[in-house]
Amino acid sequence: MLFHANDHLQSTLNTLMQSGSSSNPALNKLLDDYTNYHRVVVVVGGLFLMASVGLSVIFWKRFKGMRKTGGRWAFERKTYFCFGVLSVVVGVLLAVTLAANLSNALRSRSGFSGTIGMLGVHRVGSQRGNLHEAFSTWLESGQAELPFLVKRHIRDRLAWQRPKAGICTVLLILFAVVSARVLRTLVRNSRRPSAMWKPKEVMLNITGFASIVGCLLLVLMVLGNTAASVAPLTLTLVFG
Repeated sequence: MLFHANDHLQSTLNTLMQSGSSSNPALNKLLDDYTNYHRVVVVVGGLFLMASVGLSVIFWKRFKGMRKTGGRWAFERKTYFCFGVLSVVVGVLLAVTLAANLSNALRSRSGFSGTIGMLGVHRVGSQRGNLHEAFSTWLESGQAELPFLVKRHIRDRLAWQRPKAGICTVLLILFAVVSARVLRTLVRNSRRPSAMWKPKEVMLNITGFASIVGCLLLVLMVLGNTAASVAPLTLTLVFG
Protein backbone atom coordinates (compact mmCIF):
# COMPACT_ATOMS: atom_id res chain seq x y z
CA MET A 1 0.00 0.00 0.00
CA LEU A 2 1.37 3.40 -0.99
CA PHE A 3 2.05 5.66 1.98
CA HIS A 4 1.75 9.41 1.63
CA ALA A 5 4.21 11.30 3.81
CA ASN A 6 2.04 14.38 3.83
CA ASP A 7 -0.89 12.41 5.29
CA HIS A 8 1.35 11.62 8.23
CA LEU A 9 2.45 15.26 8.50
CA GLN A 10 -1.07 16.65 8.31
CA SER A 11 -2.23 14.14 10.91
CA THR A 12 0.66 15.10 13.20
CA LEU A 13 -0.02 18.81 12.82
CA ASN A 14 -3.77 18.44 13.32
CA THR A 15 -3.22 16.38 16.46
CA LEU A 16 -0.79 18.91 17.91
CA MET A 17 -2.98 21.89 17.04
CA GLN A 18 -6.15 20.30 18.42
CA SER A 19 -4.41 19.42 21.66
CA GLY A 20 -3.86 23.12 22.35
CA SER A 21 -0.56 22.27 23.99
CA SER A 22 2.18 24.90 24.11
CA SER A 23 4.84 22.60 25.55
CA ASN A 24 6.15 21.26 22.23
CA PRO A 25 9.29 23.30 21.33
CA ALA A 26 9.18 22.15 17.70
CA LEU A 27 5.59 23.32 17.22
CA ASN A 28 6.32 26.54 19.10
CA LYS A 29 9.25 27.23 16.76
CA LEU A 30 7.01 26.68 13.75
CA LEU A 31 4.27 28.93 15.13
CA ASP A 32 6.81 31.63 16.03
CA ASP A 33 8.08 31.58 12.46
CA TYR A 34 4.51 31.81 11.13
CA THR A 35 3.85 34.76 13.45
CA ASN A 36 7.07 36.51 12.46
CA TYR A 37 6.22 36.17 8.77
CA HIS A 38 2.94 38.01 9.24
CA ARG A 39 4.54 40.57 11.56
CA VAL A 40 7.06 41.46 8.87
CA VAL A 41 4.27 41.83 6.32
CA VAL A 42 2.45 44.17 8.72
CA VAL A 43 5.55 46.29 9.39
CA VAL A 44 6.78 46.54 5.78
CA GLY A 45 3.24 46.85 4.44
CA GLY A 46 2.57 49.56 7.01
CA LEU A 47 5.43 51.61 5.56
CA PHE A 48 3.94 51.24 2.09
CA LEU A 49 0.53 52.18 3.46
CA MET A 50 1.90 55.38 5.02
CA ALA A 51 3.60 56.24 1.73
CA SER A 52 0.33 55.64 -0.11
CA VAL A 53 -1.60 57.86 2.30
CA GLY A 54 1.03 60.58 2.01
CA LEU A 55 0.93 60.50 -1.79
CA SER A 56 -2.85 60.53 -1.74
CA VAL A 57 -2.90 63.68 0.39
CA ILE A 58 -0.37 65.39 -1.89
CA PHE A 59 -2.21 64.53 -5.11
CA TRP A 60 -5.65 65.51 -3.81
CA LYS A 61 -4.35 68.82 -2.47
CA ARG A 62 -2.80 69.63 -5.83
CA PHE A 63 -5.95 68.52 -7.62
CA LYS A 64 -8.17 70.76 -5.51
CA GLY A 65 -5.72 73.63 -5.81
CA MET A 66 -6.09 73.80 -9.56
CA ARG A 67 -8.92 75.40 -11.49
CA LYS A 68 -10.71 74.18 -14.56
CA THR A 69 -9.33 75.67 -17.74
CA GLY A 70 -11.70 76.59 -20.51
CA GLY A 71 -14.42 74.35 -19.13
CA ARG A 72 -12.17 71.33 -19.47
CA TRP A 73 -9.72 69.70 -17.15
CA ALA A 74 -6.09 70.45 -17.89
CA PHE A 75 -3.69 67.53 -18.28
CA GLU A 76 -2.05 68.37 -14.96
CA ARG A 77 -5.33 68.31 -13.07
CA LYS A 78 -6.35 65.02 -14.70
CA THR A 79 -3.00 63.55 -13.73
CA TYR A 80 -3.39 64.54 -10.07
CA PHE A 81 -6.92 63.18 -10.04
CA CYS A 82 -5.90 59.80 -11.50
CA PHE A 83 -2.94 59.44 -9.16
CA GLY A 84 -5.10 60.48 -6.21
CA VAL A 85 -7.63 57.76 -7.02
CA LEU A 86 -4.85 55.21 -7.57
CA SER A 87 -3.26 56.07 -4.22
CA VAL A 88 -6.58 55.62 -2.43
CA VAL A 89 -7.24 52.27 -4.11
CA VAL A 90 -3.74 51.00 -3.31
CA GLY A 91 -4.09 52.25 0.25
CA VAL A 92 -7.38 50.41 0.75
CA LEU A 93 -5.96 47.17 -0.66
CA LEU A 94 -2.90 47.47 1.57
CA ALA A 95 -5.09 48.17 4.60
CA VAL A 96 -7.15 45.03 3.94
CA THR A 97 -3.99 42.97 3.46
CA LEU A 98 -2.45 44.31 6.65
CA ALA A 99 -5.62 43.65 8.63
CA ALA A 100 -5.63 40.01 7.50
CA ASN A 101 -1.94 39.56 8.32
CA LEU A 102 -2.33 41.29 11.68
CA SER A 103 -5.14 38.90 12.53
CA ASN A 104 -2.89 35.93 11.69
CA ALA A 105 -0.05 37.39 13.74
CA LEU A 106 -2.28 37.90 16.77
CA ARG A 107 -4.04 34.54 16.42
CA SER A 108 -1.25 32.42 15.04
CA ARG A 109 -2.74 29.06 16.00
CA SER A 110 -6.01 29.78 14.24
CA GLY A 111 -4.25 31.19 11.19
CA PHE A 112 -1.71 28.39 10.99
CA SER A 113 -4.43 25.74 11.18
CA GLY A 114 -5.71 27.04 7.86
CA THR A 115 -2.37 26.35 6.17
CA ILE A 116 -2.29 22.64 7.05
CA GLY A 117 -4.61 21.79 4.16
CA MET A 118 -2.18 23.49 1.74
CA LEU A 119 0.54 20.88 2.22
CA GLY A 120 -0.49 18.81 -0.79
CA VAL A 121 0.04 15.13 -1.60
CA HIS A 122 3.59 13.86 -2.14
CA ARG A 123 4.85 10.31 -2.49
CA VAL A 124 7.38 8.73 -0.20
CA GLY A 125 10.83 9.00 -1.73
CA SER A 126 10.13 12.25 -3.57
CA GLN A 127 11.90 15.42 -2.51
CA ARG A 128 8.79 16.97 -1.00
CA GLY A 129 7.72 13.66 0.53
CA ASN A 130 11.06 13.28 2.30
CA LEU A 131 10.90 16.88 3.50
CA HIS A 132 7.40 16.41 4.92
CA GLU A 133 8.45 13.22 6.65
CA ALA A 134 11.39 15.09 8.19
CA PHE A 135 8.99 17.77 9.43
CA SER A 136 6.64 15.15 10.86
CA THR A 137 9.44 13.31 12.69
CA TRP A 138 10.76 16.59 14.05
CA LEU A 139 7.35 17.71 15.34
CA GLU A 140 6.75 14.35 16.98
CA SER A 141 10.16 14.51 18.67
CA GLY A 142 9.35 17.87 20.22
CA GLN A 143 12.95 19.03 19.80
CA ALA A 144 13.64 22.69 19.06
CA GLU A 145 16.65 21.85 16.87
CA LEU A 146 15.70 21.58 13.21
CA PRO A 147 16.59 18.37 11.34
CA PHE A 148 19.37 18.54 8.75
CA LEU A 149 17.06 18.09 5.75
CA VAL A 150 14.86 21.00 6.83
CA LYS A 151 17.92 23.19 7.45
CA ARG A 152 19.22 22.38 3.99
CA HIS A 153 15.94 23.35 2.33
CA ILE A 154 15.84 26.59 4.32
CA ARG A 155 19.41 27.36 3.30
CA ASP A 156 18.60 26.70 -0.35
CA ARG A 157 15.49 28.90 -0.12
CA LEU A 158 17.32 31.80 1.51
CA ALA A 159 20.11 31.55 -1.07
CA TRP A 160 17.74 33.02 -3.66
CA GLN A 161 15.03 34.58 -1.48
CA ARG A 162 17.26 37.13 0.24
CA PRO A 163 18.96 38.38 -2.94
CA LYS A 164 15.56 38.56 -4.59
CA ALA A 165 14.24 40.70 -1.72
CA GLY A 166 17.20 43.07 -2.07
CA ILE A 167 16.95 43.26 -5.86
CA CYS A 168 13.21 43.93 -5.72
CA THR A 169 13.75 46.71 -3.18
CA VAL A 170 16.38 48.39 -5.37
CA LEU A 171 14.18 48.02 -8.46
CA LEU A 172 11.21 49.52 -6.58
CA ILE A 173 13.27 52.58 -5.69
CA LEU A 174 14.49 52.95 -9.29
CA PHE A 175 10.98 52.53 -10.72
CA ALA A 176 9.62 55.07 -8.24
CA VAL A 177 12.31 57.58 -9.21
CA VAL A 178 11.59 57.06 -12.92
CA SER A 179 7.84 57.46 -12.35
CA ALA A 180 8.34 60.70 -10.41
CA ARG A 181 10.65 62.17 -13.06
CA VAL A 182 8.35 61.21 -15.91
CA LEU A 183 5.38 62.74 -14.10
CA ARG A 184 7.22 66.00 -13.47
CA THR A 185 8.36 66.18 -17.09
CA LEU A 186 4.87 65.57 -18.48
CA VAL A 187 3.30 68.12 -16.15
CA ARG A 188 5.97 70.69 -16.98
CA ASN A 189 5.52 70.15 -20.71
CA SER A 190 1.73 70.43 -20.40
CA ARG A 191 2.09 73.94 -18.96
CA ARG A 192 3.65 75.28 -22.13
CA PRO A 193 1.40 77.41 -24.39
CA SER A 194 -0.32 75.39 -27.11
CA ALA A 195 1.28 72.20 -25.82
CA MET A 196 0.83 69.37 -28.28
CA TRP A 197 1.38 65.66 -28.03
CA LYS A 198 4.66 64.74 -29.68
CA PRO A 199 6.35 61.34 -30.05
CA LYS A 200 8.52 62.20 -27.06
CA GLU A 201 5.49 62.84 -24.85
CA VAL A 202 3.84 59.65 -26.08
CA MET A 203 6.94 57.63 -25.16
CA LEU A 204 7.09 59.36 -21.78
CA ASN A 205 3.47 58.40 -21.13
CA ILE A 206 4.16 54.78 -22.02
CA THR A 207 7.28 54.78 -19.85
CA GLY A 208 5.39 56.36 -16.97
CA PHE A 209 2.53 53.88 -17.19
CA ALA A 210 4.93 50.92 -17.34
CA SER A 211 6.95 52.20 -14.38
CA ILE A 212 3.81 52.68 -12.27
CA VAL A 213 2.61 49.15 -13.01
CA GLY A 214 6.12 47.94 -12.21
CA CYS A 215 6.03 49.78 -8.86
CA LEU A 216 2.76 48.12 -7.87
CA LEU A 217 4.07 44.66 -8.73
CA LEU A 218 7.36 45.30 -6.96
CA VAL A 219 5.55 46.39 -3.80
CA LEU A 220 3.99 42.92 -3.63
CA MET A 221 7.32 41.24 -4.38
CA VAL A 222 9.16 43.24 -1.73
CA LEU A 223 6.49 42.37 0.83
CA GLY A 224 6.53 38.64 0.11
CA ASN A 225 10.27 38.18 -0.31
CA THR A 226 11.22 40.30 2.70
CA ALA A 227 8.85 38.39 4.98
CA ALA A 228 10.02 35.05 3.57
CA SER A 229 13.66 36.03 4.11
CA VAL A 230 13.03 36.78 7.78
CA ALA A 231 10.72 33.81 8.46
CA PRO A 232 11.45 30.97 5.98
CA LEU A 233 10.40 27.94 8.04
CA THR A 234 6.66 28.06 7.35
CA LEU A 235 7.17 28.64 3.62
CA THR A 236 9.61 25.73 3.50
CA LEU A 237 6.97 23.57 5.13
CA VAL A 238 4.26 24.59 2.67
CA PHE A 239 6.21 25.09 -0.56
CA GLY A 240 9.44 23.18 -0.03
